Amino acid sequence: MSAGTVQTAALVLEPFALWAAGRGLPEGVPLIVTEGGRVRHADDLAQAAGITPGMRVSGALSRLPTLHAVPFSAPQVAAAWTQVVQDLPAFSPRVEPLGVGRALLTLRPPLGAQLAAALQGRVGLAPTRELALLAALSARPGTATVVRPGEEDDFRGALPLSALLGIGLSPALAERLGWLGLRTVGDLLRWSRAQQAAFLGAEDALLRPYLHGAKSGGVAQATQERTVQATLNFSEPLYEPRDLEPAAAELAQTLLAALAGRRAGRVTLRAQVAGLSLSATREVKEDVREPSCLRRALLSALHDSGAARHGIEGLEVTLGALERPAVQGDLWGRAQARDAAAQAEARFPGTTRRVQWMNIFSLAPTAAFQWVRVADAQAAPVPAGAEPTRKATPSPPPRVTA
Repeated sequence: MSAGTVQTAALVLEPFALWAAGRGLPEGVPLIVTEGGRVRHADDLAQAAGITPGMRVSGALSRLPTLHAVPFSAPQVAAAWTQVVQDLPAFSPRVEPLGVGRALLTLRPPLGAQLAAALQGRVGLAPTRELALLAALSARPGTATVVRPGEEDDFRGALPLSALLGIGLSPALAERLGWLGLRTVGDLLRWSRAQQAAFLGAEDALLRPYLHGAKSGGVAQATQERTVQATLNFSEPLYEPRDLEPAAAELAQTLLAALAGRRAGRVTLRAQVAGLSLSATREVKEDVREPSCLRRALLSALHDSGAARHGIEGLEVTLGALERPAVQGDLWGRAQARDAAAQAEARFPGTTRRVQWMNIFSLAPTAAFQWVRVADAQAAPVPAGAEPTRKATPSPPPRVTA
């Protein structure tokens, strides 16, 4: 296989929350991601000091005072992954996200090594999607593993069983397989398919494509998430709310015009502070098509960034997760009936009639309602008491002729 041959590539940035927290952090600083007062993820430096997921943050800090702790934020993680997916088309025209922290591409081996080095992630290149993901899971961070055509069976057989943990094998079953003396995927492949299915149970369906070399197709075309952006720069740094609130109102006005009736589910704000960029991301629960709701979301994200106390020189706002709200149609055709009645009244004024309710509790039809012309009913005030939940449909009074 030549260096110019395009292969299916898999990119793995896991755990992605730890990867996103470490971007821009000086090298050699131990890092953890925390949630609920406990360690959610720990990098290699922190684990070398005895810090493991599930440990209390206070205990981790007492063990390693130089530890850098970052709280877990689902909106921040989603925004970081969206940015990664938007940057991947620079390496390949075909990008297919598999989930947060995993994506498939089509790459040549030299570009695969460049991608792994640029993102400090794990990259695998192989003839099939499944084998590319296995190759990426077996690679070290910052490196790429290449499986050439004809080497598939040898590579798969030499993989440790721990590589299957990332594609559906549970830790409990991996431990049981270890008790039986199995160490590699090749050891498991020596069993018959019936034995594998009986032992693995429900997990056999997940592992079968990876164990037996199924081909599930190519990589989808790269698609960019639709976003709306607005920027605002200031001649002097802003510190006070009296200056920032008008800035948020101006940004909201620009964003509302760009939304064009769409609804946003995520707000990302970046503030330029003394040559640095402080960002914050929030999931939007309110309808930001309302100006007051959008301004409130912008000010909340600005508060989360903590940039105001340093002096803000510029703001950049990105609205993501855009959707156009659906409109429920008229199930029973009432709109068409109203249009037809309006056209008839416009063509033959004074001929159409409607029911005007006078006393909805009366049992006598003559006291409960009366027939009036549409023009008169629109001019008359509607009596208090509303229409009944189930209207009667009395016949119109007989027309008297001379």
